[in-house]
Amino acid sequence: MLTGYLHIGPRHLDFDNAIFAGMHFKHTLFVKVSDEGSPVLSTIITVIVRVTRINEPNPIGTASAFAFNVFENSPVDTLVGKVTFTDADWPFNNMKYTIVGGNLGTPPKFYIEPDTRVIKLLDSLDREIESQYKIAVKVTDLDNDAIPDPLRQRSGTAQVTINVLVRMSHCL
Repeated sequence: MLTGYLHIGPRHLDFDNAIFAGMHFKHTLFVKVSDEGSPVLSTIITVIVRVTRINEPNPIGTASAFAFNVFENSPVDTLVGKVTFTDADWPFNNMKYTIVGGNLGTPPKFYIEPDTRVIKLLDSLDREIESQYKIAVKVTDLDNDAIPDPLRQRSGTAQVTINVLVRMSHCL
């Protein structure tokens, strides 16, 4: 006869929970079992349930497209903008950013820091040659399932438009 139990931990088996992470991703149940004899005999059993990580949602961008402005003739390493994505899987927001399209030229005009999501200038821009660039950024969730499988990695993409602005010079 089961007379009661004490449950420690969240009520749902959800790996993506900061409190649950502090509990080492396990549920601990104390189950008291007793008979109906005289005297009543009982024992308490500890049951530990570990939750396995599963990478469920894709990273989500704060927008499906981003637009940034940069002045022509800006120096190499100038900040162009930041692409912002979030990931609901624990550990949160451990993602890698890469430019996967539209960054043509030798050398390419832009690069993205893989861990900070910052797009920077890699080569000088001239508005008379090109007034706008369109690049595609891919965001890959690095925290895969418990047994990593590159074919199952979750990812998202965003289109980025970079407008080249004229830098006005003041002539006397």
